[in-house]
Amino acid sequence: MNRREQFSGTGSGRQIVRVIVALAGLLPLATTARADALPVWELNGTQNRILIMGSIHFLRAEDQPLADGLFDAYEAADALYMEIDMDDLNPFSAQLIMTELGTDPDGRTLRELLGTSTYSEASRKAQALGLDLAIVDNSEPWFAALLITQLRLMMLGFDPGFGVEQQFLERARADGKKIHGLETIREQLAALDKLPLSAQRKFLIQTLDEAADVDSEMDTVVAAWKTGDTRALERVLLAGLSDNPSVYQSLLVQRNRNWARKIRELADDSENYLIIVGAMHLVGDDSVLRMLAASGYPARQLSSR
Repeated sequence: MNRREQFSGTGSGRQIVRVIVALAGLLPLATTARADALPVWELNGTQNRILIMGSIHFLRAEDQPLADGLFDAYEAADALYMEIDMDDLNPFSAQLIMTELGTDPDGRTLRELLGTSTYSEASRKAQALGLDLAIVDNSEPWFAALLITQLRLMMLGFDPGFGVEQQFLERARADGKKIHGLETIREQLAALDKLPLSAQRKFLIQTLDEAADVDSEMDTVVAAWKTGDTRALERVLLAGLSDNPSVYQSLLVQRNRNWARKIRELADDSENYLIIVGAMHLVGDDSVLRMLAASGYPARQLSSR
């Protein structure tokens, strides 16, 4: 899958940032991050070594290079887990799945799905961002939000090619390390596709409302990510999620439960693993790390020293 086809998350100022970014939040989120903290956590209580790295899926050229400590975590692993198995992802099959799930099965356009009034509102907001809503008129609202998110970020210089996953994907391919997926691309997209239409409409409007501020939000998140500042990341990434509980449950909580179960199954393995996932899944009360801690696998944050 090329950079333009890569699925990255959801949108809207904070909403865009929530899903595009990633940083693991450890148990005492009220503590202040150390200056040398890394966005990497090690699970305790396992037979092997399992590291969990927070990822930002989109970064800029100016955000490079990644910290040496992130590559140290990579070197410690025999194999990697990402949200999806990017190494074996077939671009043609992925495009078919996106087309299948991202378009209305009854052939309705975005204009029809939103209704005249909401479509006019969404079109005005898109124009204010320098985007023409007509380019996503064959999409369901949730998928239109994703496409607008990616277009907006690319307009600001953010690119998945500079993101954490892509860099470690390329390194793992060169080193012959196996990459596994915690879910399939169909499962990942279905988390939003199954949302009720009312929640999808709200999600798209929120995306457009806050997209104008995403550059400053991303600056905040990238800075917090580099220093492992979980308090700042939780504040930005989880703010306002209660406004759309359907998105919170489907995109975050349900997937976290599935991932925590799969990670627990790796705890008695003979291989060491690095698990790289996105931000919303690793901060707050419903994070993957809190779920793992509740089942006997607490984590400690690593530092660069």
